[in-house]
Amino acid sequence: MIRSLYLAALVLMQAATLSAQTLSFRSDDPDRPIEVFADQGIEWQQENRRFIARGSARAMQGDVEVLADVLISHYRDKDDGGTDVYRVDALGNVTIRSAGETATGSAAVYDFDQAVLVIEGAPVQLETPDGLVTAEDTIQYWEKDNVAVAEGNAVATKGDQTLYADTLTARFKDKPSDASGAETLSGELSRIEGYGNVRLETKKDVILGDRGRYDLDSGIATLDGNVRLTNDQNQLSGGFAVVDTNKGVSTLYSSAAEAGVPGPSKAPRVKALIVPRPKGVTESLESE
Repeated sequence: MIRSLYLAALVLMQAATLSAQTLSFRSDDPDRPIEVFADQGIEWQQENRRFIARGSARAMQGDVEVLADVLISHYRDKDDGGTDVYRVDALGNVTIRSAGETATGSAAVYDFDQAVLVIEGAPVQLETPDGLVTAEDTIQYWEKDNVAVAEGNAVATKGDQTLYADTLTARFKDKPSDASGAETLSGELSRIEGYGNVRLETKKDVILGDRGRYDLDSGIATLDGNVRLTNDQNQLSGGFAVVDTNKGVSTLYSSAAEAGVPGPSKAPRVKALIVPRPKGVTESLESE
């Protein structure tokens, strides 16, 4: 997703290189020329230091494309006479699409300084071959932490399993180090953590708790904090639950210590510092 917005910024700014390491929203051919289409043209506001593509704006490279009513790239001047893009806004009917994933929302922002992408919507949606994630407020991706956060009645669905929470945090695996010794991002999920009003629905059970964690490799989900389990007409309660989604076995304990495993984290590790402001940006454009 970050790379997709980065493509739009590079086109508008006529930049020379691609360097973003991101999720699997990548072009199948990064050397292919980038194309931008806009029904109402592309405007260069030199005083405000931004380029604006208006009217069904579309940026494409290979199998990756970004669509929005308006695409805006903000830049600053460099000492060597060049320019530096520090933020890209996609406003109105945003779709970011690759061969395997599609993200949709009402607005999106990528902040280059913080390496953070925020997609806003009501709802915002991310669809992958493995499942679907939706949220009423935002889906954020933190490149440096390799973490995605869905906020506001977030829902993650995979097959016959659905995880609900006020906030869902998805942690991605790192690929082995490349030739330079730097770790690269794989786009492959490692685990999903839920915070606030967590509800896990499997083929057989419905489990409620305050917090939860689902490990995708093992298929084991753990929930703690006022845990309630419903299976047909049977209802159980406890302080901690271990759910083997592969075997369809759920076990309740009084605490994580009794279960012999560490409990889920008490709070999300990251929190958004920026959010899209489509209304304010749009109003400022119309006033000029």
